[in-house]
Amino acid sequence: MTLQWMLMVAGGATVIVVGAIVWLHVQTQAAIERLDDRIAHLLAGVSLLTDTTEGALRDVAVEITRMAAVKGQGRPRARTATERRVATAARRGRSIQDIAASEQVSEGEVRLRLQLQKAAKERANHASMR
Repeated sequence: MTLQWMLMVAGGATVIVVGAIVWLHVQTQAAIERLDDRIAHLLAGVSLLTDTTEGALRDVAVEITRMAAVKGQGRPRARTATERRVATAARRGRSIQDIAASEQVSEGEVRLRLQLQKAAKERANHASMR
């Protein structure tokens, strides 16, 4: 009887081990399926984001091209009074802080106006050399 008991204990242990392995396999497969679903949703979101971004950038490029074509057709715009006052004050040696305070604009805007004026002069010089 001892041999039969040993075989039954070994068989029972084998059934328990096989059952545990099957249970682990089922749990692992379920986790893999959940992960596959999450990855699929992530890929769909990234694809949608990519398509939206590409469309927006294409629209921006078309609009910039359209605006450049329209801007190039018209006559050059006249300088505004603020641009003239800023340029005159800079030529007279006033500081950017003083100009910004008198015009009631930020120092960054004064710098920008001066840089734009400088760039416009350079473009005009290059155009006259052609």
